[in-house]
Amino acid sequence: MQSLIKLSHPCIVKLYEIILERGILYFVFEYLDQNVYEIMKDRRKLFPEHTIRNILFQTLQGLAYMHKKNYFHRDLKPENLLCYNETVKIADFGLAKECDSKPPYTDYVSTRWYRAPEILLRSPEYNAPIDIFALGAIMSELFTLRPLFPGQSEQDQMKQICKVLGTPSRVSWSEGHKLAA
Repeated sequence: MQSLIKLSHPCIVKLYEIILERGILYFVFEYLDQNVYEIMKDRRKLFPEHTIRNILFQTLQGLAYMHKKNYFHRDLKPENLLCYNETVKIADFGLAKECDSKPPYTDYVSTRWYRAPEILLRSPEYNAPIDIFALGAIMSELFTLRPLFPGQSEQDQMKQICKVLGTPSRVSWSEGHKLAA
């Protein structure tokens, strides 16, 4: 709730009102009729590049603003990118955190296919770069209409990532090797 109140940007879903009625909290948001997942799921033809560029540009604009305001989303996925015509907005800030908040964070964060390796390896410290990792996975999915890292479990997820990106060396990611051990 705090992040939604503080974040006001054309590429972030607008919160109009918060209502507390009989102990239940209701959020009233602007209306966007679908999400990127819904647009992708039944497509038979690949998206034209300009469509992908538009989705990514708006999402990056929203992320840049959010990160500048010291928040990271932690659950970026196609279902959380809401659309109306050519407009794309980031939604669902239920797992958002301030970048300088102190760990430990909740165990659950982001949908597995979009999780950064540091989360899969249970790093106690991570922040905004995990949103960029998720957006890279989304970008690939927009181009191919298939998830880039379709892991069946957390362990399989790491295997999927290493299969595509390669296994990092101890020199390139010493922290990752410590976490994996």
